[in-house]
Amino acid sequence: AHGGPPELPQRLADKLDKALREQSVQAWSLIRGCSEHCPLCGSKCDRVGEHSRHHCSHHLFPAFHGWMDRNTGAPSFNYCLSDETREGTYECKDGVWRRLDEYLKADHPSWALSREDYGASAESDVQHLRAAWVNCRVALLEYFSPMADGCPETWVKDHLEEGRALTKDDLKAAKETIKRLRIHTWVPPSD
Repeated sequence: AHGGPPELPQRLADKLDKALREQSVQAWSLIRGCSEHCPLCGSKCDRVGEHSRHHCSHHLFPAFHGWMDRNTGAPSFNYCLSDETREGTYECKDGVWRRLDEYLKADHPSWALSREDYGASAESDVQHLRAAWVNCRVALLEYFSPMADGCPETWVKDHLEEGRALTKDDLKAAKETIKRLRIHTWVPPSD
């Protein structure tokens, strides 16, 4: 037999379990990433590990989250890094409307939205977002009713993919799937 105290294997097992739990938590936090979202478009911060400034590589048009012009109901295509967005005003938590830099400083100080951080990828992202909006807009306008259809005709001409664009029926099917997921009755198709 072995001359160690009988509680040694249990202490070792406990220590190993604790170390594995800590490693699991760390691994999950790296997989999950930062939980903060861009205050303008809702895109997730893509930085991992400890950080004090949030950043996301790919912003969305706010219209994808239902944002619209407060006067006309037109979808908001103010890309987070555009000049229009910089010149706009935003309602702060204290009810005061402020310019973008002041809004971020007041309500979201850990976010900075600078074009210099993004380079040429910003214009490429805008083209992809235009194509996505054109091909999703019918369903999204229904979902975000009373949002008005403010899609520029040039976008439709340049990006519409006939037969692939989402319809109101696609929205209904998506809502039904989401409802079944929430009540745990959804089964994946067997194709």
